[in-house]
Amino acid sequence: MTKLVRNIVALVLALIVGTGVGVWASTDIREALGLDSVTESNNTKVITAIERQEQVVLLSTSTQGLAEERAQTNWLGRNIYGTGRTQFVQYNYRAKLGIEARDVTIEEKGDNQFLISIPAFIFIGHDNVQFKTAIENNGVISWITPEIDTSEMISRILSEDATNAQIDENRGLLQEQAKSFYSGIVRGVSREAELEFEFR
Repeated sequence: MTKLVRNIVALVLALIVGTGVGVWASTDIREALGLDSVTESNNTKVITAIERQEQVVLLSTSTQGLAEERAQTNWLGRNIYGTGRTQFVQYNYRAKLGIEARDVTIEEKGDNQFLISIPAFIFIGHDNVQFKTAIENNGVISWITPEIDTSEMISRILSEDATNAQIDENRGLLQEQAKSFYSGIVRGVSREAELEFEFR
């Protein structure tokens, strides 16, 4: 490393430390003068429509895990020591999987014979969602690294890709549940009905 590069690195680190000291000093001055920060928030909500849903929950899956996120500040392609942030978020939730009942068709194929066509399985909603920060570890000058966005982590955990993966993993069980559910309905009317199922 040349002398010029060493001087630049030293200058950058001095500016970083100086900024931190300035922030710390200004905080002490505010406390000494008895100044407080006041934050106000307002939330206005208008319900514009209520739509009746005809969805059938066939399966409820329980998921728990520990998500990790790391952030670091780099300079000239190298990590700056002490700027790292690490956060572990513990989570658990239940995902409700099922079908749109209005898209199910029951077709008579012969004498007491029926074809029941089941639409694609869908994600219906989350239940008992819980998230909490389990561990947070920050370097000595991590304040120069942007804070980790916990809400973004949660969005990834509850994303459409994640729910689609749960549908794929449980497809066999979902099909069994759909057969059982609609067999009960049809055989409640005709005990001797012969049923055939197709899954779209």
